Amino acid sequence: MSDLTDAEIDAICAGYVQNAAKVRFLRRLGLTVERKPNGRPLVNRAHYDAVRGGGGRQEAAASWTPAWNVQ
Repeated sequence: MSDLTDAEIDAICAGYVQNAAKVRFLRRLGLTVERKPNGRPLVNRAHYDAVRGGGGRQEAAASWTPAWNVQ
């Protein structure tokens, strides 16, 4: 059983800097998120793939970045 790496989580949460904001964002995506002792989000890879459709990790990360250009 493996977890998403910090780099993968950062890619999914692009635009968010604070760990608490990343946790909230990931939970809004429907993921179960734990916290590491240093406060960073911890997400199980199998759970992420099941909830987000299981596509390629980079493709999934790129498709779920926040849209900062409000019109």
